[in-house]
Amino acid sequence: MRERLTAPGHAWLLVAIVGVAFLARTVFLASAVLGGAAVNYQDSDAWYHMRLIENLARHFPYRAGVDPYLSADAPVVAVPLLFDLAVGGLAWVIGLGAPSTRTVELVGALVPPILGALTVVPVFLIGERVFDRRTGLLAAGLLAIMPGQFLARSVLGFTDHHVAEAFLTALTVLACLSALGAETPRRRLVGAALTGVALSTYLMAWSGGALLVFVLCAWGATQYVLDDVHGVRDDRVLPVLLPALAIALVVLLGLQDRSLWRFAIQVTSVVAGLVFVAAMAAGRRGLRALSAPRGALLACAVVIAVGGTLLFTVVARDLTARILTDLERFRPGRTGFTVSEVRPLLLMTGSLSFAVPVGLFGPAFYVGLPALGWLAWRAARTARPALVLVVVWSALMYVATLGQNRFGYYLNLDLALLTGWACGAALAWGWAPPAAARSRAVARRSRDRAGALPEHGGLLRRIAAVAAVVGLVFVPSALVARPMAATNLGLSDGYRASLEWLRRNTPEPFPDPDYYYARYRPGQTLAPSYTVMSWWDYGYEIVRLGRRVPIANPTQAGADVAARFFTATDEAEAAAILDEHRARYVVAHGEVPILPRGGLVQGKFETLAAWAGKDINRYWETFLTKDAKGALGPLVLFHPEYYRTLAVRLYVYGGAAEIPHDTTYVVAYAERRLPDGTQGKEALESRRFKTYEGAVAYLDRVGRTGRTIVGLDPQQTPVPLEPLTRFRLLHESPGAPPAVRIFEYSGPR
Repeated sequence: MRERLTAPGHAWLLVAIVGVAFLARTVFLASAVLGGAAVNYQDSDAWYHMRLIENLARHFPYRAGVDPYLSADAPVVAVPLLFDLAVGGLAWVIGLGAPSTRTVELVGALVPPILGALTVVPVFLIGERVFDRRTGLLAAGLLAIMPGQFLARSVLGFTDHHVAEAFLTALTVLACLSALGAETPRRRLVGAALTGVALSTYLMAWSGGALLVFVLCAWGATQYVLDDVHGVRDDRVLPVLLPALAIALVVLLGLQDRSLWRFAIQVTSVVAGLVFVAAMAAGRRGLRALSAPRGALLACAVVIAVGGTLLFTVVARDLTARILTDLERFRPGRTGFTVSEVRPLLLMTGSLSFAVPVGLFGPAFYVGLPALGWLAWRAARTARPALVLVVVWSALMYVATLGQNRFGYYLNLDLALLTGWACGAALAWGWAPPAAARSRAVARRSRDRAGALPEHGGLLRRIAAVAAVVGLVFVPSALVARPMAATNLGLSDGYRASLEWLRRNTPEPFPDPDYYYARYRPGQTLAPSYTVMSWWDYGYEIVRLGRRVPIANPTQAGADVAARFFTATDEAEAAAILDEHRARYVVAHGEVPILPRGGLVQGKFETLAAWAGKDINRYWETFLTKDAKGALGPLVLFHPEYYRTLAVRLYVYGGAAEIPHDTTYVVAYAERRLPDGTQGKEALESRRFKTYEGAVAYLDRVGRTGRTIVGLDPQQTPVPLEPLTRFRLLHESPGAPPAVRIFEYSGPR
């Protein structure tokens, strides 16, 4: 039997690793998150989770399923129950049934790093069960300091359910391994039941939990095929997965909110898993009765999977369409690419880059790949269920993360295990000399009973092994993780002050100010008297701190509406959008226009154009221009349409009139075929004019073909801008430049 964590020294080492994991997720951000009068959460979603948790703590154990502050239509809350219930329940207990706001905020901020630190324990146990204790400790230690999505989503103040997903995934896999390693049918049944409970909690924590169901079923199919090839007579899949999936189905039907987004997909995945496992078990028995050749079960699995899928598409067309729409997230379109976490891993920067995984995960990403390949070969040779499960799980998480980088917080667990195994193998090589060297060492010890230092070759191997593990894996991982763990993604003081101003200086959207803390029931919520226009990225902060109702929020609900408003170049068009959605105030964010930031000129305007369905070349283009040596290089030039948009006129110019002075340029250009085969424009010459009228007169005289009016600076318009007559500047954030400017809309004329 493999040794377990019984030695006190190893137990304390694991405790120390847990402590390091917690400190890595807290010490660097403690002052930024907890240093102010209120907690400064580290993600937009965290602000909304805290909105739900705060409401839940007042009505424990009831959590709102609808939220009238989320939008004018009081949509269903898309976040599953479990994470908010756990955090709110913990705060409720600590507060003895009446927790203060500060207690709720502190508990919400501390739960992510606590869960992140605790996740190293099941990862250690998985590594110990599948490999050995050394691998488990190395995997736990690496996960404690490893950079990546798991670290980023488990730091202090990142109050989101993602860290709970990773923790519950590890528990589910560990429970499944316990069932697979059980020595008696009774213990196996207990392990299968625990797997079902862990899987149920996972599904209750994330609406997309069908992912883990798929992983388990993929393992089951792979295990069945390998067992068939190796002639294994015992069924090592059905006794584990059938009870686990059955328990998960009962919990979903009994406890999960049926109005939850993806509820039907969750139930379908579990039912499909039950049917598939049962069909595979029946097919296995049938082929055995027919004395079919080994390997025939693979063809049977393909028939079951393809036939079942085709039958499902015929029987449940609507649900099939919803599932396919969900899967389309792995092929993000124009708007999908505007959401950073949805981008494929290698395209995170906008272009293909194989350096991105190193910058995100450190060396573990590429160390894990050959380790996975070697272990997959071993799994195919041995058909050992525990190893097969880890290999299938790891391979699928690699694929999922390459499709969407957000799944990196799952992949981090697998990278820790794979790289931990590779590091363990390196150390084993250093401490296990070849047979000849070992025999010489035995001879030497026989001559010197007191013992002797290892021969120089063995010592060099040990030094090389330790240096490789520490210098090539652990130190680079810590160096990449350090800035990631210290990056403050919270709100600026100026932005927070503006949201508090919005709350105190604008009328309540509902008759009772305490309606923010009310218990909401479906079909019984009030409609707000007005809404607030802002870009969707900032909707949750407006709800949580401003206590106002945004038109758009980070579920991307209303994103197209907000995009059409901010890219509108006609005030009447923009006003019609606000009238349609009963908007009374507009929050113009400084992060949206293209502005100089940290030595770069950047912003979120391109996402506006994507959601509005407009070509970004209407607003700016990248021209080619020759430098002093005659080499072609890029030059971004802004078209008049950019300066006329509401996003620029509100934030940059405050809605006031603006007359250009020496900022109007006319560029002559020629179409060129670029090296990548696309068409581009080369700027041949440019002229600057004191007035816009002078530039227009010049174009009228020489012609407009191959010439256009542009601006070089996104803050200096080349065209006259009329004042906005229906928008009154009420407030701007303290500091320069202001984080936001808030306007009052006067309504229809």
